[in-house]
Amino acid sequence: MEVVFTAIFIFIAAIIFALWEIEIEGKNGWAGKLPTWYKKSGFSKVFSNLAAKRPLSGYHMMMLLFMLFIFHSAFFFGVPWSPINEMDVLIAMLLFLLIEDFLWFEFNPYYGLKKFKKEKIWWHGKGKWFFDLFPLEYLRGIFFLIVLIVVSALAFGNKEFLDNYLIIIGASIILIILSVPIVKPYHSWYKKMRKLDESRAFDRKIKFDENY
Repeated sequence: MEVVFTAIFIFIAAIIFALWEIEIEGKNGWAGKLPTWYKKSGFSKVFSNLAAKRPLSGYHMMMLLFMLFIFHSAFFFGVPWSPINEMDVLIAMLLFLLIEDFLWFEFNPYYGLKKFKKEKIWWHGKGKWFFDLFPLEYLRGIFFLIVLIVVSALAFGNKEFLDNYLIIIGASIILIILSVPIVKPYHSWYKKMRKLDESRAFDRKIKFDENY
């Protein structure tokens, strides 16, 4: 039962973060309209090669560093560090990233499942898709995830580690399917909140420092 709660926790964390990114990015995915930098050369080339030729942005670099820190926070609150616990953290983080990326499209009112198409998503458009259903990168991520789980279980002689994560992955898929009915209500709420926006009641003008 504890394993199922772990899956639920990862899923809830992923959906909250996905909704947070939707609030930040809107229809302009991959930080398309944010005041951040984009880079594919130098140190960013490694990321770009692993991420289907997508550029690394300052926004995503800081976001990934934040996630890495948060997922390791358990080690600062009494959980002892060990090689298998480290693998546990990294595997959970990778699963979180895969779920969060898909949920961003599912819940984003500007996309949704109907517009989850290669030609409509430039940051996934350069990569290959699985029968035009979803980026092949997702399958690679799941394959890499399973390899990490199996290797970790064998290396540490811990079959329970393998069993637990197979349950977590299965439960995560079920949770994603179960999330479909709440997509439309969220889209309605998203639009309603913008109609009720009270930002005009506040002075949000910021003077730009010309000496910057």
